[in-house]
Amino acid sequence: MKRRNFIRGLGLGSAALAASKTAGFNADSVNTPLPPFEYGKILSLDDAKTEEGLIMVRIELKNHPDKETYFHKGKIRVNDAEVRRMKSYFFEQDEDEFSGDLSTYELNLQGNDTEVIVLWLADASMDTRISLRGRRNCQFRISDIVDNDEVELACDGMMIKSNLLLDREIGEISLADLGAEDPGEHFDFIAMADPQGGNPDDEDQLDTRMKIHNAFIQESVALANRLDFDPLFTVIIGDVCDKWGYEKDLRQMNAFLSELKSPVIYGIGNHETLLRSEFGPGYNMQAFNNFISAQKAINGLDKLLYSFNAGSWHFVIWPDPLRSGFWETHPHYFDWLERDLEKYRDRPTMVFQHVPVHPAGISPHINYAESVFVKRTFLEILSRHGNVKYCLSGHVHIPVRASFKTAVSFRGIQLINIPAAGYRPRAFGEEDFYGGPTQGVAIVHIQGTEASIQYKTVTEELFDYPSDFPAFDEQAYPLWLQYKWELPAEDRIVNGDFNDGLKGWARRFVYHENNEPSNLCEIRPSPGNANDRSLYLYARKRGYMAPGQDRLPQDINRLCQAVGLEKGGAPSLRFNYFIDGQHTDMNGYNGGYVWIEGYSLSNKVLNLMYSVNKIWVNIGGQYSKNRSVPSIQMGLLNRTDTWNESLLNIREDHDAHSQGRPFLELDIDRLIINLGVWNINDGDIQPFGIYFNGLSLDYDLPGSSQAGGIRIDPKSSEDEWWRNKIWPWKNIAGEHRYIIATQKI
Repeated sequence: MKRRNFIRGLGLGSAALAASKTAGFNADSVNTPLPPFEYGKILSLDDAKTEEGLIMVRIELKNHPDKETYFHKGKIRVNDAEVRRMKSYFFEQDEDEFSGDLSTYELNLQGNDTEVIVLWLADASMDTRISLRGRRNCQFRISDIVDNDEVELACDGMMIKSNLLLDREIGEISLADLGAEDPGEHFDFIAMADPQGGNPDDEDQLDTRMKIHNAFIQESVALANRLDFDPLFTVIIGDVCDKWGYEKDLRQMNAFLSELKSPVIYGIGNHETLLRSEFGPGYNMQAFNNFISAQKAINGLDKLLYSFNAGSWHFVIWPDPLRSGFWETHPHYFDWLERDLEKYRDRPTMVFQHVPVHPAGISPHINYAESVFVKRTFLEILSRHGNVKYCLSGHVHIPVRASFKTAVSFRGIQLINIPAAGYRPRAFGEEDFYGGPTQGVAIVHIQGTEASIQYKTVTEELFDYPSDFPAFDEQAYPLWLQYKWELPAEDRIVNGDFNDGLKGWARRFVYHENNEPSNLCEIRPSPGNANDRSLYLYARKRGYMAPGQDRLPQDINRLCQAVGLEKGGAPSLRFNYFIDGQHTDMNGYNGGYVWIEGYSLSNKVLNLMYSVNKIWVNIGGQYSKNRSVPSIQMGLLNRTDTWNESLLNIREDHDAHSQGRPFLELDIDRLIINLGVWNINDGDIQPFGIYFNGLSLDYDLPGSSQAGGIRIDPKSSEDEWWRNKIWPWKNIAGEHRYIIATQKI
């Protein structure tokens, strides 16, 4: 049965669509409203049929709010339809199980975790029934979803939500759709990341920043048009506009980018939608209306996820809005990508995604990236057949030198984060290859099944990327593609004296400047006893703070270890620390810390932070679950240049200061011991250095927490720091400012 085509871009006629596929679409488009666009509603079951003629049913399972933890074992049964395939997403490893053949699934539902199952049904009707059978049976019909956008019910200790998934914004396109012809085996194209401009004619504080971006965008467009070849197309790898996808900004960007002498392809980034976009109830695509309107106006497409062929190559545009709940509500994108790459497994493939799937090595891009599940799932799909050769990304606003230094190979895929076409570079702490601006374009040359990539700046500096990069070391930096609770846990702390280097400790990838790195994590002789070894951690403000570079606190310099916990035991952590007074500003906004997290399977239930000097209360960012499990801040002795023998009574400190359940009721199976330093990365250099050694975990030791013979008490609020606490957090012309640069006179 032919599905209904109910997605319409209203007000854009065929003549306009044809014109939009060519350069110079509408020089005055900044003053012309975008054609109205609405994704559409499901009015009948035919509206929901996929290109395969199937119906996609998404089932979301969450813990009931009245239950803290709930183990659920069940089966799924479908009546009056054929199940063609069935997949699970966001199931935790070693905790949840899914057979994939409709037999059984097992879930350990905790906190706000969302587990998702997707069914692809043939011959479904409004009477098709779906049952989840456990201790109680939960049932709904397809008609219930169609009539109400989604079904939501509480059953068998769970909250169940179900809706139909759609695929109108997904699919293959052809070069003809863009007004281009197949170029044969040899062609060139341009990739631009983060132009991120728009219409600055308002009273917002981003006026100056946007004007600066716009000037560089125009320079990058002019650069692209001066190249001595005709690009087959130009792909914008997300953040087409600044702010949050406002129509006036997208109109302005269409005006700038339509000056390119090639068809323009849009990928979506994190600036084309409102910060707190909603993707429900049902399959709610309203957040993308403006983006798709702008895309239709400049190239006639109405896609978020799509692919096409050119010559011998296959290309994939992967969306990355970086919005909470997006992947949970769009899990079928992974399935489409799997099938697309399987279909073209014999073609070399290049993927464009906004948010890099490899680490950049600065703090914002741990929590300002996708979750571990999304990164891991994406990379597993890309590497399955060996056909994906390159993945180009943006988002970071990376300098040219850092682009080369952070590029890696992952299972044969070259992962390259390219500098921005409009936005000025972030602070990586060192001067670039040369003193000019880093804005520009990436140039991709295709010769048969081979590709080579260059980067050219607006000042005509040209750089050649090598054909391959060092392999990303998953063992050295396991936390990029693993959650902390997935780390292997011994029944004791391994290598707590650091005599075996960093064995047993999981590090973060930290960007190191070529000269005088701002962050150090290394093993050194212990102060006062050169025969012993200690961990030395050091952080200071990054150097080369050129105008326009973001100044964001750096807390990336940390490592951790998972330790299995004896049930019913009261653990205490022993350790020694030595504050390096010669290389530390104790009046600065900086500090060192021992951070203890407790997990019950994947659910974080304990959060204790012991720190010297100041502490940034949001260390770890959004993926550390500091909001759902607020950290208990405790103060360590600030004595410098001497060893401070310390003991942390974990159970006692939690029970004395937590507002939640007592320690013995948390059912903790492992502790994560983190050691780290942080620096505000603004104002003066404000360095901080600290040594650690002698870490061991013991049980039922007498005495309260103490450091250097002094009892440990809750941290003074004067020593806690967060954004806006003392000085307003400002974004001025692209600079994030926390500290007033000069003293008042």
